[in-house]
Amino acid sequence: MFRSALAALLTVTLIGCNSDNSNGQTGAFVKNPDQTGEPGTAGGEVCPTNMECGFLSVPKDYANEHGEKVEVFYGVHKAQDPSNRIGILVFNFGGPSAEAVWGASGMVEHALPQEILNRFDIVGIDPRGAGKSAFAAELTQCAKAEYNKLGDCKATYAAVAPYLGSNSVVKDIDRLRAHLGEDKLNFLGYSYGTRLGSLYANTFPENVRAIVLDSPMSPDTGNYVELRIGNAAGHDVVAHYRVGNTRKAQLESVAEKIGTHGSYSSSDNQQISVVDGMVVLDILVSRDSSMAWSKMQKSLETFLDNDLAQDLRVELDRIYSDIDGNYKPSDDALRGQALFTAVVCTDESQPLTANDAYSKLPEFRAASRLYGEQAYRFSASTCTDWAPERDAIAPVTNMEQVLAGQNILVIGGKYDPATPYVWANEMVASFGSLASFITVDKKVNHGFSYSGLSCVDTPTTSYLLDPTKKVEDKICTDSASEVTLLAKDPDFTHPAKNVIGW
Repeated sequence: MFRSALAALLTVTLIGCNSDNSNGQTGAFVKNPDQTGEPGTAGGEVCPTNMECGFLSVPKDYANEHGEKVEVFYGVHKAQDPSNRIGILVFNFGGPSAEAVWGASGMVEHALPQEILNRFDIVGIDPRGAGKSAFAAELTQCAKAEYNKLGDCKATYAAVAPYLGSNSVVKDIDRLRAHLGEDKLNFLGYSYGTRLGSLYANTFPENVRAIVLDSPMSPDTGNYVELRIGNAAGHDVVAHYRVGNTRKAQLESVAEKIGTHGSYSSSDNQQISVVDGMVVLDILVSRDSSMAWSKMQKSLETFLDNDLAQDLRVELDRIYSDIDGNYKPSDDALRGQALFTAVVCTDESQPLTANDAYSKLPEFRAASRLYGEQAYRFSASTCTDWAPERDAIAPVTNMEQVLAGQNILVIGGKYDPATPYVWANEMVASFGSLASFITVDKKVNHGFSYSGLSCVDTPTTSYLLDPTKKVEDKICTDSASEVTLLAKDPDFTHPAKNVIGW
């Protein structure tokens, strides 16, 4: 996974994207469901064997209820103890780019504890633009054409982006709730999925039973630039955690010299180029699960302590030699990047012009001397002067006044490199006394529930089974006593960890 992301970085193709869309997809297929909205078995091969699947017809444009309809794909794994069934538990794994039907299937097969499988129907709904849902084909086609320099996505964005935003997806989720005959929703969202979960609570508070927000996005940022400034600041926190004050200051000095001169020459006459620097910075904030940092740590520390870069040069050359020079992103990775762009731009409530974005450069630099300018150059113009119609999302604030006392569970990583910890604190503040907060410390990772920490999994399960009992706030560390075997398959890749997005 890290290798494919790095190859993309070096080819300047999909900066920051890290998905091959495996998403834990295992097992055989069954036949395609019919188009009636009811689970079925007619047609081609799309539904996991441990789920029943269907297509739900929903308004293309919720402002025109009686206009054109589109179809969203969903899958259901029925509760294994029907007599004690609580309801549905809907999953979203983030992005915005990830499908959810196969991800939920993988969670059923490999990760969820038996108490959850017994009491809940496990539900995945592919958001618009993902999986088998509406607009995925159009985005794939335009993204492939753009990558191959045979066209672009401008016309496709103009036609479909206004109907891909988070407001539409949240309404689709509520339509599925009603279609499945449920009065209340239980929801577990990771990363971008926390935007959907919090927005659902804000939009349909009367339909909320339990919502888990794992690795939250900020609940009230107005545009993509604000989000990327937050990302740069979050990366800076991770870098400080991994190398400390003195080494980080030295790395900042080296980075500035590379930016000024195009390269840096160490005391042992090793040259560190711009690309080398980008790779080092990328690995410095890579997730623990990738093992990339553990392989580079010693050589980078030697360089920062003694200005001797020979070992670092060897490690960088090893990385480059491992990269497939013929690397090409998958069609689904291209689709995911196109969907990501369409959603984040459609959601903006405070859009920026190109001049506005340029004026934010000092804020990027202030957020991080290491990551600020790089984040600005690769992302600040993504949504500037966006032509398609937007469907701005509302800020999720003052939720104690919105909800009727429903408790919410927030899970945040102190050193999450994708959604910074400050966003988790902001999400907790938005829900006030209704929020319980589990902090994961001493881990550089993203997406924590049902990935192998009993300190997280046990209270998450307790909350879902009875959300009227408030979970105590707690801090989880990476200790042996907190590692659990709740994950049935240690080789299973959690779907939230394999997504184009934050």
